[in-house]
Amino acid sequence: MVIVKVLVDAVGEYNAGDIVTDAPAGLIEIAKKQTRNAATGELLAVIVESNEILNNEPSERELELQVELEQSIAREAELQEKLDNLLLDNDLKELKATAKEMKIAGYTKMNAEELKEAIAVGGGGNDE
Repeated sequence: MVIVKVLVDAVGEYNAGDIVTDAPAGLIEIAKKQTRNAATGELLAVIVESNEILNNEPSERELELQVELEQSIAREAELQEKLDNLLLDNDLKELKATAKEMKIAGYTKMNAEELKEAIAVGGGGNDE
């Protein structure tokens, strides 16, 4: 079994930092012949020993992916917060509409909890 480390993006289906165990013949040839990128002169791939892989240092590609993951998590949290705010606004609108129908005085100045309480006292919310 030959292990090849890809050094640049787009070598076949592989990208920089990929460690290919049981590499296909074409990738092994690229590594053995020390094929270089025609434009930059960078080596495309190298053959590595299995103990070189165990150094536990993340590759450049792994670091890039980690940054992308952290950005995605932050974006997800931001979008979830926006969704939560929209849902709260929607709930508040529904509560105010109910309070208006029940003619609860001062409903426009109440928050969601006060509206729920006023509706329950007014007989409109027996769910709880």
